[in-house]
Amino acid sequence: MKLNGTLLKSTIIAALIAAPVAPVMAQTAETAPEAQAQTAPAADFSEDQLSSFVDAALQVQAVQKDYMTQIEAAAAEDEKKALIQEANTEMTAAVEETEGMDVTTYNRIGQAAQSDPELNERILAMVETRQRGEQTMTE
Repeated sequence: MKLNGTLLKSTIIAALIAAPVAPVMAQTAETAPEAQAQTAPAADFSEDQLSSFVDAALQVQAVQKDYMTQIEAAAAEDEKKALIQEANTEMTAAVEETEGMDVTTYNRIGQAAQSDPELNERILAMVETRQRGEQTMTE
């Protein structure tokens, strides 16, 4: 069971921190390059911002999951590119529609979490708490 928990942690970290940041960053590369170059220290993020980040990351992960099979199944390269663009647009919208979150802050928190193990653990704990709450509600 401990191994399963460790594997789950690794999966969550990869899925919620690393993966969502790249596509959303690509969306904003032209509009906010100076914001991407800055990585704020973890202390600069409030609990509300981290909570909004987790909400947005879970939504981004859901969009990725929805599109992944479609992208993999697409035969033509043009079709794959169109689906990727559509997924990026939806992921960006998911971040922007999250209360208290914008794409620049989302990217800053994601980048900071990749380089700050303490921040990463705080975010992971928030994710695990949410997932436990969702499991309790569905049981």
